[in-house]
Amino acid sequence: MAVINWNTVPDYDEWGVDTWWKCQDWIMWHKSLVQHFNKETAKDLWNYAYAQSGNFSGNLDCRTFNNEFRKYVRENGLSPYEGAGVFTPILQGYGTASDIVVGGLDTVSNVSSGVFGGISSVLGGDAFKKTISIVAIVGGVIGIAYVYKAFKK
Repeated sequence: MAVINWNTVPDYDEWGVDTWWKCQDWIMWHKSLVQHFNKETAKDLWNYAYAQSGNFSGNLDCRTFNNEFRKYVRENGLSPYEGAGVFTPILQGYGTASDIVVGGLDTVSNVSSGVFGGISSVLGGDAFKKTISIVAIVGGVIGIAYVYKAFKK
């Protein structure tokens, strides 16, 4: 993780092999902006800078798979979708579905921790949650398509 303060220039994901800010770096930068300026100015600066990220950059993980990041931006009124253009509804839909699935998985994981010693820790923690959320969303889309096709007849 890089050393980040309010005047650090964001490190964007470019084509090819390079470094870029991870989700936690964007959170740290926003916190530094809030400390140096105020909440409203920090929000405007952060939203503008984050919107400069490419649609298929490393930030795609933050917008869709990283529930901790999504929770932080939601709690602070930030908009990680400003630079997403036509992909905004897709990313928002997936992110919301992921939040619901992961929320359910957290409940299952908490229950299983007491009963079985934690299924998700045995099967890989966050990787397990991401895999299950993707499977659940794909299954949901297939289920909706099946129901639509059945009612269309």
